[in-house]
Amino acid sequence: MTGRTWGGCAEVVQWILTAGRFPTDPSLLAGGVLLLETSEELIPARELGWIIRALGERGLLAAVDAVLVARPPTSSFAVQPTPQERTARRAAQRDEAIETVQRYNPDAVVVVGVPFGHTRLQWIVPYGGEVTVDGATKTLWADYS
Repeated sequence: MTGRTWGGCAEVVQWILTAGRFPTDPSLLAGGVLLLETSEELIPARELGWIIRALGERGLLAAVDAVLVARPPTSSFAVQPTPQERTARRAAQRDEAIETVQRYNPDAVVVVGVPFGHTRLQWIVPYGGEVTVDGATKTLWADYS
């Protein structure tokens, strides 16, 4: 499926929703690709789940055809976890994202661990551009035109 991207840093998306600065008509996002990333604040998986749940309750998840969740940052200048802790944090966010999206849109293709956003070794993705997600072949294409 190919769709226009929207979204961004999950924490900022939450602030925008709270401020009432988000479209109230979910059909405006129909067929789109939601991009979600977390920041160096290193929010717990359950908090990411709450943000995704808020999108679902507003009908925004039901409108999309795909959700791409970035590989989360697992360290900061102040927090330096072990490799095992990093792996556990990524797995927890992955599981929470998949479970919560599927609760609101079981037909959406959910791709997790994509290296964009607040992570190192970073792809630049076209916010507002088009992305093609092929779940069968497990490939992504971005259109930067």
